[in-house]
Amino acid sequence: MSSFRILRTARNVSRVAQPISASTRVARATLSPSMLRKDTPQLLTRAFSVSSRVFAQTEVDKQLLDTLEKEIKHETESTDEAPEQPEFLQEFKKAGIWTIEDTPGQDEVFITRKHGGETIRVMFTISDMENAEPAFDEEAVDEDDEEALSGIFPLRCNIHITKPNGGSLNIESLVQDGIFSIETVTYYKDAKLATEMTAESDYKRRGKYVGPQFEHLDVTVQEAFENYLAERNIDESLALFIPEYAEWKEQKEYVSWLNGVKGFLSA
Repeated sequence: MSSFRILRTARNVSRVAQPISASTRVARATLSPSMLRKDTPQLLTRAFSVSSRVFAQTEVDKQLLDTLEKEIKHETESTDEAPEQPEFLQEFKKAGIWTIEDTPGQDEVFITRKHGGETIRVMFTISDMENAEPAFDEEAVDEDDEEALSGIFPLRCNIHITKPNGGSLNIESLVQDGIFSIETVTYYKDAKLATEMTAESDYKRRGKYVGPQFEHLDVTVQEAFENYLAERNIDESLALFIPEYAEWKEQKEYVSWLNGVKGFLSA
């Protein structure tokens, strides 16, 4: 017998040989046989129920995983041979007027450019496609008309035009059918307040006078603003591009989301 095993045995013997204290005897005495009989089945039952629940979740997970795989196949089978960038996007970039700032996984898209000393930024979110109300009678539309309905949902666009020392104009608008429908034009003396994406700046903007409703302005003033935007290439071409890009990005993000959830379930 090794010295290590002898030492361990000696310790066990000494531990058993130690006298039981009075407090320990009292504590043991308070645990009646009926209490022990009552508690033991509960522990066994609880362990069994947890095991059953885990097994049931595994079966449900598998069902969800199979459903996600079918959905991914359905969503990607028509785009397997498509180019990485669709033709409309290639043409937009080739024009060289605007720069697209699009981070994968993010809801917001920024389109920016310089015009003289001005910095122009157009921002929209793809979630507007989910939240917008359709501008047509869904029951009256045939399945063959799905292509014609592309871009039928209005998207909210926030247009910022800033000057180094001249503040900023914030133009709230809806883009639909190749038209920017202006809602309000707000002037900010502090350009940082107009463009900064922080909770503090957002709180300060809430109390700002945003200007009159655009449709309440004199027609000549409305037309002058529309010409002002068109000169900066905020025009029909951009208004047609934004919904198309939003639809393309939303599809990409949806497939990415499906793959992310699938990866989580498979881990």
